[in-house]
Amino acid sequence: MIDWTLDGFLPTGRQPVPALETADDRGVLLARGGAAMIDLFVCYVLIEFPFIYAFSVAFIGPYEALGEYIVVLSLLALLPIYATYSFLFEWRYGRTPGKVNRDLLVVTADGRPCTYRASAIRNLFLYVDLLGIPPLVIGFLSPLVTDGRRVGDLAAGTIVVRSVAPTDPNGAVAADLDTSAASRAAETRKN
Repeated sequence: MIDWTLDGFLPTGRQPVPALETADDRGVLLARGGAAMIDLFVCYVLIEFPFIYAFSVAFIGPYEALGEYIVVLSLLALLPIYATYSFLFEWRYGRTPGKVNRDLLVVTADGRPCTYRASAIRNLFLYVDLLGIPPLVIGFLSPLVTDGRRVGDLAAGTIVVRSVAPTDPNGAVAADLDTSAASRAAETRKN
């Protein structure tokens, strides 16, 4: 049961085919926002919050002394965690769990998989995107002005596009393109 629930979030070793023509689609921009919200939630709740809880239990005096500043500090710590999380997933799989859920894929401008260097540059520029006054102005405006590419995409030579799912699920399973729980369960029932 949990395997099927996580299916829409877990990237696989093989990347789907990118639909390069969707790079400047406004729907992709909205999907990128949804993917970022999912990824921020994962970073905060599943990665950062356990550390905050452990700190509050182990160092109750300093934790209580921080008071309401703990929220501000936790949000400041979220950016490097999110940048590292995005870098690792995009380098290894071409997409984060949020992007998997929204059927998005990070590729180079010519459609090749995202490289280590491109992922690093792209995610380091998250800090530049957040320098706007008020914060996020650059991050929100640049995709609207630059054909859907934010500052990090321009610097790294990457684009975020929709991924194309195989039209023939049986052929995809045979070619090891679809490793979802549903296809594994179907294969198990056949055998």
